[in-house]
Amino acid sequence: MQHVAGVFQGRLASMTLKFAAKVFSFCLNPRKRSLGTYDDSSSTSRAVSVTRKAYVSPYERCIQMLERLLSLPCIASIVYPLLIDENAHSADVKDPVRPLRVLFARGCTLNILVNELESPFIATIDLYERAGDGSYESHQIELFWRGCVDAGLVSEEKLMRVQDRYDTHDSECLELMLVTVSVVLDQLLRRGRCGLVDPRYIKPRDIYPTVHTGSGAPRYAVLAAELSRTEVAYVQDLERLVEYADSASAQIDDSEVDFDAIFGNIRAILALHRTFSKRIQYLAAMPLSLQLFGAAYDGLLPMFDVYSRFCASRECSQRAFARAVPVLKLLDSELDAEFDIPSLLIRPVQRLAQYPLLFQSIVDAMCEQCATMAPADQAEHVHVVKAAYAAVDHSKHLLTRANETTREAVNETQQAQFAARLADAADLQGLGRLLTSGPVSAQAGREFEDMEAYLFESTLVVCSASSTQGSRAARIRRTISSLHVTIKSPRRRDERRRSGSSVASSTLHSPVLGGCSPESGFQLPNIDAGCALSLNSQANPLSSPANTPLNSPLSNTPLSCSTVNNLLASGTNPLASHSSLSTLRERPLVKFATLDTETDAALARLTVRERVPTSAISQVSQLSEVDGSLRLNIQAMLNDGSDAMLVFRRLSREAAGVWTRMLQRAVPLVPVEES
Repeated sequence: MQHVAGVFQGRLASMTLKFAAKVFSFCLNPRKRSLGTYDDSSSTSRAVSVTRKAYVSPYERCIQMLERLLSLPCIASIVYPLLIDENAHSADVKDPVRPLRVLFARGCTLNILVNELESPFIATIDLYERAGDGSYESHQIELFWRGCVDAGLVSEEKLMRVQDRYDTHDSECLELMLVTVSVVLDQLLRRGRCGLVDPRYIKPRDIYPTVHTGSGAPRYAVLAAELSRTEVAYVQDLERLVEYADSASAQIDDSEVDFDAIFGNIRAILALHRTFSKRIQYLAAMPLSLQLFGAAYDGLLPMFDVYSRFCASRECSQRAFARAVPVLKLLDSELDAEFDIPSLLIRPVQRLAQYPLLFQSIVDAMCEQCATMAPADQAEHVHVVKAAYAAVDHSKHLLTRANETTREAVNETQQAQFAARLADAADLQGLGRLLTSGPVSAQAGREFEDMEAYLFESTLVVCSASSTQGSRAARIRRTISSLHVTIKSPRRRDERRRSGSSVASSTLHSPVLGGCSPESGFQLPNIDAGCALSLNSQANPLSSPANTPLNSPLSNTPLSCSTVNNLLASGTNPLASHSSLSTLRERPLVKFATLDTETDAALARLTVRERVPTSAISQVSQLSEVDGSLRLNIQAMLNDGSDAMLVFRRLSREAAGVWTRMLQRAVPLVPVEES
């Protein structure tokens, strides 16, 4: 028994020592949090660990730089007065980039940092040197860039991309300065030049707070934090997209891929949201009485026009990207060209549509919070709710403006196509700018026909497509509709025989087949083998010289049943003689498919059926039909005193809304009735 106890104690001691050794090794070499990527180059195809840095937002980046500059004794005395002025600044939104912009604009402060490096590649820069024309700040900045290029802190290519590298108000110049100064500070930190911050200094985070929400935070604070978090994620996606564009343009020649058409003005959107995200993060960290979200748009509303240009060129970007995908897939990048890039390119459109919803939810939460306050406290927070409502209005206005710009770009393309397809060029006179267009089912006499309607500023034009293909298609549809036979699958032939029903119990009447009685022995073709009815059918056995009775596919000369049986026995379908029939689908119940309307529309010429001046429109009625679609009745009073009524049927709710809004824009006084 004592022997067993001794063995147990020995094993327990060895296990304890092993566990202590593992804990000690883990403490010395802690595992980094990494993202696994799939490496298919190796034979085992194992996952490779890739460490990725945590993303730092532009707002947090500027705060960290201010803290690091205060730790440098050589420049802390210059930064501290700027922070005092910023703290005393009575603005609704405080931007941490403002003191940095003032600091960098002097030029000499940048060179103080460069002189601290004591690099063999950089000679000591004279802080009092001026240019030949007497300019000081721009010359000092030029000396800073020259020293950074010599030390390898920034590449000459990046410096050449900046249009104005002396203006700190330029977003690209300021961003490059921030990145370069950050590299200089990293070098100084490795050399032990950074000391402790003087405790008497104002801390940058006291001036620029960050968002911290606990478990018991009110709803408005949680929603504000969500707005801040999603804005930071959006800026990160834009930066990833710009980095991918820079990397791709460096590896691929511009003649192979049109990068300007694919990415558009994405750099301008990124520059805008670097500023906008700082304001959102600052306001989201404020208490309720200081969350004036309407101030986030102050001075930035004209800059949001970049979204109008981006959305208007969306279709052109998609076409250019589709052509460039085979080339982009060959690049060495973390982003997948086929899946990641399209999702990033659509992000600006998605984000612009999210702002009204996010700000409206914050307004609702603020109203709920104010409802629980005393009347005196509610009066103090009225301006906060008004500012949030202003942010909702601004975001809706920007979204509407982007939609209108996109619609105008589409209308310009549609108007050019309309002019090219119009049969008579004289009908283009006095139309004005196109407001909207689309296919409609318009009333012509007692029946409704498929037409195309174009609403211009001065005229409403209703056209019909007039082409030889369209007329032939209509004749073929009428021919097929007169064929009173339902072709069913032979798999159910036994069931039909047992039930006593037979397709051959009626006489076939058709301009193609003529008359065939059931006694003549007409046999149905094998539907499972497929009836080859093709638009591009070249071989036409029925139009060959050997088949003289069938020279015309639509000939009224009836075919004998023996001729039909011979054709069917040879595997030839008598209905395949016409080249405009569409492909037959193999189904248990086979029907004739509709013709290719896109091909017909592309080749069709337009003939004007109705022209109604918009000034003559007196009333518009919007009615709901039984099938859920909408009907639009447009009543007009013509110059000769007669009344005209245009009826558009089978409109979707979205299309009817667009037509109604555009009619009200063309004729502001037109009343709209809904029933």
